[in-house]
Amino acid sequence: MQIINERHYHGSGRIFPDNSAVSTVVGATLLLGLLIAVAAFVSVYYVPSWVADDEARHAQDVFVDFSAIPGHIDELVLANNTDAVSRQRIELGCGGIPIVSPGMSWGSLGAVPQEGDFTVKADVWTENITKNVTSDNFTDGCVNITNISSVSKFYIYIENLGNDDTIFINLTNQENQSGRAEIHVEDGKCCTISTWGGDGNKILDELLITTHPDLLHPVNIMSPCYGFSKVLSDADIPYNITMRAEPSWSSSNIRYEIEYYEYNKTIEPYIKTSNGTMVYRSMNRYFLDQQFIYQNGAVFLCQPPDASMRIAPDITIEDVGNHTYVTIPMVTVGTDVNRTPMIGGSGVEELQMGFDHVNRISFAGDNNTESVSIIIEPPEGNEEFHKDYLHEWANYFNATVVGTSVRMPKPSYGPDNSSINITLTGDIHLEIKEIEIEGRIASIT
Repeated sequence: MQIINERHYHGSGRIFPDNSAVSTVVGATLLLGLLIAVAAFVSVYYVPSWVADDEARHAQDVFVDFSAIPGHIDELVLANNTDAVSRQRIELGCGGIPIVSPGMSWGSLGAVPQEGDFTVKADVWTENITKNVTSDNFTDGCVNITNISSVSKFYIYIENLGNDDTIFINLTNQENQSGRAEIHVEDGKCCTISTWGGDGNKILDELLITTHPDLLHPVNIMSPCYGFSKVLSDADIPYNITMRAEPSWSSSNIRYEIEYYEYNKTIEPYIKTSNGTMVYRSMNRYFLDQQFIYQNGAVFLCQPPDASMRIAPDITIEDVGNHTYVTIPMVTVGTDVNRTPMIGGSGVEELQMGFDHVNRISFAGDNNTESVSIIIEPPEGNEEFHKDYLHEWANYFNATVVGTSVRMPKPSYGPDNSSINITLTGDIHLEIKEIEIEGRIASIT
């Protein structure tokens, strides 16, 4: 009986007779599968949303930083210092989520010279100043010099004048007398000078000038002690100077020498082009890629093919009296050949803007043109993007002329939306502000 039991025991025995090990393996496998499923679900449904939100917040931060560019350029222009450099730091990309999405978005930042031409054309009244020197005896007792902007030398030479001979010097502006001087010979040995201002009030009353009877005596009319130089400097430009002698037969004994600048106003064609842009381009994983573009004072937010002008340029159009001031900044963005114009990555980079020069161009007269053409070329992109981008410029000018006497006909577009021609018409006082900026990138470690 004992032997039978022992056989039964050894015949049915196993090393691990307990079945609980199988359930543990199955449970671990199911748990692992569940974790993988949850991770996959989170990766598919939640990670893109989280990363997209992070990239959207980053895009907003970059736009705020990029929008500071026009203010930096204004500060450089006000400082008017070629050694001045303005800096703006911008984070190109943003971080991912550890383990589930460790990657980072990228971006590129920099200056793009020779892109985005902004051209102004107009037939304008311009001032031409020419230096002239004239000297001679009085002819028929009268000399007339016209269209003067300034006088640098003015001498009257007196020789052998009789008693009571008088030289009259009259300044006129637009046919109205604006000042005068008289040189009166007392007795052939001395003379006096008197001066009147443009308001008719006497500045100088018979100041004695001693002469030598046997010498040709020069009288410097521009001497500050005579007051006539002040009369000339206060005169409206251009003005005329008329000289005569009484009695007229004494004119052969009077000689003049005048160095002056002649003023002429003519209509001439004017054309000026600025170019160059500053650009940030995102390379996101989930959020929409965007471009931020600075062109001639304006900042655009672009999601090609769409474009939106978010910061307007500093172009002013306003009525003043009987004419309209149109002031247009022309900002050229260049970069040195040895500088880094564009850089990509995910880190923080510094956009540096160096000041080159500023020049304000004013033309002649209050109403110096009747028509201004503005031709704008967009930055790189396809035809649909170009159309939307240029349409934003047209909308800006349409809104800017509202409430002024300037008229704006319907703009015309170039082939394949390569440009737009905007025309402003009216009694326009045009001023141009030329600004040159050097853009470059400096890495931040």
